[in-house]
Amino acid sequence: MFNFGWELWIALRYVFSSKREKFTGIISLIAIIGVALSVGALTVVNSVITGFKEAVSEKILSLNPHLSITFRNPEYEKRITEIIKKEIPSKEIKSIQRVSTLQGLIIFSGQPVGIILKATNLQELQKEKGFKKFEFNPLYLNNKEKVLPVIIGEKLRERLGLGLGEKVKFMSAEGFYTPFGFFPKVITFIVAGTFQTGIYDYDLNLVFVPFDAFSQKFNPSNYSLEIKLKDPFKSHQFKTRLLSHLGFGITIFDWQEWNRNLFAALKMEKLGLFVVLTLMIIVSLFTIIAAMIMLVTEKKMDIAILRALGVSSHSILKIFFFCGLILSLTGVIFGLMLGSFLCAVLSHYPIIKLPSEVYPVEYMPVKLKVLDVFVISVVAVFISILACIYPAKKASEIIPAEILRHG
Repeated sequence: MFNFGWELWIALRYVFSSKREKFTGIISLIAIIGVALSVGALTVVNSVITGFKEAVSEKILSLNPHLSITFRNPEYEKRITEIIKKEIPSKEIKSIQRVSTLQGLIIFSGQPVGIILKATNLQELQKEKGFKKFEFNPLYLNNKEKVLPVIIGEKLRERLGLGLGEKVKFMSAEGFYTPFGFFPKVITFIVAGTFQTGIYDYDLNLVFVPFDAFSQKFNPSNYSLEIKLKDPFKSHQFKTRLLSHLGFGITIFDWQEWNRNLFAALKMEKLGLFVVLTLMIIVSLFTIIAAMIMLVTEKKMDIAILRALGVSSHSILKIFFFCGLILSLTGVIFGLMLGSFLCAVLSHYPIIKLPSEVYPVEYMPVKLKVLDVFVISVVAVFISILACIYPAKKASEIIPAEILRHG
């Protein structure tokens, strides 16, 4: 009597019929728009959090070591290097740098700014991808006055109004004791170049200096071997191997430990926003339920006639289930299209500028992943299916005799 899938055909006729009551059609349109906006918002927000996490990870991985081994006695360096070569395959190591750090104040024209002075190999540092700019003048690195050359961040240069070749004073947190008390060590620096990372704290509070020149002027109290790995996510694995061979007085950190709180916060933020925006989809689907109840009321006579012709209550349930599902899926599909379009625009044309004092990126990063789209689609469709069950069940429970009797 009926062809396969006739329930779906009738459902399409009911949803897209031009003879429907105007008010029911308006409610259905509002419901579709509500679902589309909710799904679109969830897609965009999820992509922004993913993009921000990847941008922060890229900055951290390019500007910081993946493993850092700190020790006080420089004689340990040779033994530690041998352990590293033994425990970490050479094909897994991108670079090993010897560094030393010192805290203090940099002073220019009476303005003090707290900084971290980091001694390292400037030529190797210049190759890192995390720097938007890293420039220095070789003439100042080997100046005749034997003044210690430094590379300062753009924010620090702007704060103090410094230019290339200008001299500044550095007051070290380490010094010496005299009968009159503690005196900090004061050294003159010459600005040999500037760098820019886009991370406010780095550009303001980090200063680089050649390791050899630093060792001659200071007597470092700490040394570090900083290791960059080809696969940063193996850092914890290699750290465990190294720990079994390192003795007392030697500490080792990996980048995941340093930034554990940051990535945990980003993960919780993404989960929290996902839950909140999923609730928005649920709220919008209540409009779908309302539209479906109105459609069932409108089509009571049709239901009675179909039942009188021998159509089972199960088929009636399927018809109205398909009606609700068509409305919901239309909203979900348009929402995914809207969200994907906005993500494409925001990723190709950086529009929303972020304050550099707060965020490590200049513009809002957006990264749309196929897996995220799939998860959003599955969640939205699952909620849609639940929303369609109640109105469809009510339609299947209508008694045709009463409708035909009372009209």
